[in-house]
Amino acid sequence: MRNKSQSTIAIIVVLVVAIAAGAYLLLRSPAPKPMPAPVPAPTEPQTPTPAQPEPIAGVPQFNKSKYTSEPTIKVWRADKGVIESMKLETYVEGVIAQEMQPDWPLEALRAQAVASRTLTMSAIEAGTIRRLHNADVSTSKEELQAFAPQKVNDTVREAVRSTRGQILLYAGGLVNSIYSSHNGQIAATKEESFPKEIEHATPYFQPVTDNSNQYAPQNISSWSVKIPGSEVARAVGYSGKPGDITILQKGPSGRILFIGAGNKKVYGSDFRKAVGYDRLKSTLITEMTYDGSSFTFKGLGWGNGVGMSQWGAYAYAKNGAKAEEILKHYYVGADITKLWQ
Repeated sequence: MRNKSQSTIAIIVVLVVAIAAGAYLLLRSPAPKPMPAPVPAPTEPQTPTPAQPEPIAGVPQFNKSKYTSEPTIKVWRADKGVIESMKLETYVEGVIAQEMQPDWPLEALRAQAVASRTLTMSAIEAGTIRRLHNADVSTSKEELQAFAPQKVNDTVREAVRSTRGQILLYAGGLVNSIYSSHNGQIAATKEESFPKEIEHATPYFQPVTDNSNQYAPQNISSWSVKIPGSEVARAVGYSGKPGDITILQKGPSGRILFIGAGNKKVYGSDFRKAVGYDRLKSTLITEMTYDGSSFTFKGLGWGNGVGMSQWGAYAYAKNGAKAEEILKHYYVGADITKLWQ
């Protein structure tokens, strides 16, 4: 038999071996994974609230209390040379029937009704036609808006009735709701088309894009015109070689801001007026070349390109957009306000 001391030594040896084996296994085992951090509960995306537009310097706050009922206005009938009195909404019907095709989609006509009504109110408030003809508005397209009451149909009447009294305001001031036939799929800024005529800022005129080409005639979507070099030089006021004339600067939408040569330059809008609005359909020129005798201009769209594009409104309406969506696309930051019932 082993003595007591031998038994004790044996027990100690066994314990040491067991401890060593345990330590070895611990070293070989992978470290335990930490507990994952708690996942926060999902939240709804936070859409930032758009900043309220600031009032435009030089544009008075519109006094809506003056127009709680539909006014009777004096209309200068440019075709007859007389002044006629009529309700404002009746005048708007005649404007829409001429400025936009009466058989166009209702939502396009509704958008036109609000834009035309707002432009009418702007003319009344500014007194521009009153100074010319002692009337509130004019049926001359050159002075304000075209007018054709004989073309009014039920769709036009519904467009006016369903938007009755609605106008566009920006930060409490009337929007200068200019519009054009076809903007070449990108809207103009006022600096590009009305650099002298509109003195105050117009932050609601932005170079927004659209799909005006979708239904518009090809001859206004894109076009080309040849103009003799002598005419171009005369329009610029340049007496040197016509071939020296170039586009000097373009605006945010790509329209001509300045064209000229040497120390002579003119606004693109003035140049278009000088050579003829029907010849140079817009100032959205994509190419200008000179062959030694004539300039060839290639361009897009028809009209000043500012504000609502009528062919763009047509495309939006055909694709299901409402008048309110169309208007807010072209007059950025504007609100629709109802004046009378």
